[in-house]
Amino acid sequence: MGRQPSQHRVLEFSGTPRACGRAYGECQAEAVRAFMAQEVPPDGKRLRYAGLCWEKLQRWERPVAEWTRGMAQGSGLAVEEITLLLLHEEIVHTKPCTGFGAAGAATRDGGAIIGQNWDWGPSLYPWSMLVRARTDSAPATLTYAYPGLWASAGMNEHGLSLVWTGSGYSPKVRPVVGIPTYALIAGILACRSCRDAIALMEQSPISGCFIFFLADAHGEVWVVEGLPRRILAVPCRDVLSRANHYECPESCAESRQSLPPARVWHNTRSRALRAAELLQKFHGRIDGHAAQCILRDHEPRLGLSICQHPVPGRPAFTIDSFYAFPARKELWIARGLPCRHDYARHGL
Repeated sequence: MGRQPSQHRVLEFSGTPRACGRAYGECQAEAVRAFMAQEVPPDGKRLRYAGLCWEKLQRWERPVAEWTRGMAQGSGLAVEEITLLLLHEEIVHTKPCTGFGAAGAATRDGGAIIGQNWDWGPSLYPWSMLVRARTDSAPATLTYAYPGLWASAGMNEHGLSLVWTGSGYSPKVRPVVGIPTYALIAGILACRSCRDAIALMEQSPISGCFIFFLADAHGEVWVVEGLPRRILAVPCRDVLSRANHYECPESCAESRQSLPPARVWHNTRSRALRAAELLQKFHGRIDGHAAQCILRDHEPRLGLSICQHPVPGRPAFTIDSFYAFPARKELWIARGLPCRHDYARHGL
């Protein structure tokens, strides 16, 4: 039997950000409530924190704030509850993905490419979808999404693309009042280039931790290591990769990072080393085929590899896999384990 086709539901919205958010909230109302109850059940402490973050968010990027307001109206939830959902990364803080970027002489055509495996717990598998949005005040976007998290990764009409991994896990870095990571992603995908996105982040009161991979149609690729209130942006000269730990000395020091020995549950060291090996193996000829080989990799063994299968001691696995060509405005996505499914092309 060959690989199975990839199938993602695609939702489409157009109009003002408020109207798009309202329509999204209406059609996803039950899913948003169910996803919130599963992932970030509201309580008084969480809602107070979300309310403080909403005070920052509503004065931040207007299209993102307006979409958030619209989603609250459409779903029948309070805006603090929607903000709580956008704080998923800050509160749950368990996304163990692997990402990479390549540019210039490292790629077959000299253009930029970024990609990742989206690894999460098994209860998250049924929820992912794609969202196409065309608003009158921001670039059109194609985003990878979950109920209420309408911009979890993706690309815009200018080619600016974003994938990412979680970090700040060893030890866990406490979030602060600020812009939720999933709202920050939506704001970044309203920018035209990597440098514009970095400037936005530098001016934003960031709430939590992340490692973003950015790429644009000009051929630039950057990795951005984020911590509450600060970022460290590093340009990609040829290849770069990250698992779930910081690699820049400043980020390591500020987070007081201390990694445990490599093992099945804490396998960030193993995945980071393997990703770096594979990028060197394909250096000079990184293209879509090479990206798929990297994301489907099973070495040195299951549980320590890039393609994450559920194994004893580690329930998380690769829910979806994707890579982006910014210059072509193409996002290629495999639903589920990429070793079992074909990648499907999605364009803007």
